[in-house]
Amino acid sequence: MVLRTITKEIALIGACYLAFALVKNLTDPSPVLKAVTNGWGVLKLESALALNFEAAIQQIIGRISLGAMIATTYFYVAGMWLGLIAVAIYTFAKHRAVYLNLRRTFIFSMIFGAIVFALFPLAPPRFMPGLGMTDTVTLLGLDPAPHSDSAISYNRFAAMPSLHYAWALLVMIAAFRVGGVWMKIAGFLYQAFMFIAIIATANHYVLDAVAAAILLLVAIYANRWWNHYDDLINEWTGDLLSQLRELDQNWRKRVGAVQVPDLRQQFLADFILRGGHAIQPMRSRVSTSYLTLRMSRTPDIQRSFRPELNNLSLVLN
Repeated sequence: MVLRTITKEIALIGACYLAFALVKNLTDPSPVLKAVTNGWGVLKLESALALNFEAAIQQIIGRISLGAMIATTYFYVAGMWLGLIAVAIYTFAKHRAVYLNLRRTFIFSMIFGAIVFALFPLAPPRFMPGLGMTDTVTLLGLDPAPHSDSAISYNRFAAMPSLHYAWALLVMIAAFRVGGVWMKIAGFLYQAFMFIAIIATANHYVLDAVAAAILLLVAIYANRWWNHYDDLINEWTGDLLSQLRELDQNWRKRVGAVQVPDLRQQFLADFILRGGHAIQPMRSRVSTSYLTLRMSRTPDIQRSFRPELNNLSLVLN
């Protein structure tokens, strides 16, 4: 039973992510000029808000050591899935209600994210000319685009919002919901490292992380709305089913109280009272007159249309 449930959950999440990837990457053929223009607009807004420190974060990580930059890049590529899978397994095993909310919020975030990607293609900092940031993912050979011939496998302009950071925040929220002190600390550090990773690898702007937080907040409220109306629907269907069961029971009682006569015994009693002759079936006036005419011409004809009944009448008489 548990294995069947796990298989269904994996199939559901996999199908939803596949649909998300198909929809998200439909925006990949968007004009590069539009994505770069949106990128300059984001940089201008960050400059006005004093949030344009992407290059500074990458330089700080690079000055620490080459190993720190490599670890940050690998954490960006694989850390998102490791965190999601770990939290999903833990909540599924010990907190099933939290897992269901986590799963629905994850699916809602994909839906809303795909809509934003389609409406607002954005070139990440690594594609912005003159910004002076290094594409560490491509430098380490981890970029899936050069190794894929499929148009649905990768979208270069799906920068805002950053789903890496949105799902890292989701992992942190789950850790705060079900975990102890150390799990809460781990969840907080996880989202902090993910924030650094998305900036240091030149894949996202700071405003992409802000948009990710807003996206996750909308997904959480969408999940609450779903839970509210799901309870109402379940309550309505439960009342309807109880009413149908009550009607079925009342009908069974009424039908059970009716005494149905035994038609076989009634037929046999009538047959004996008629002297063993079967009743002729109802016929039209023309066929009845024709039959009467033939019987008058042939007096030795059997009166019944069933010879076996006439033979039985001879025996009874």
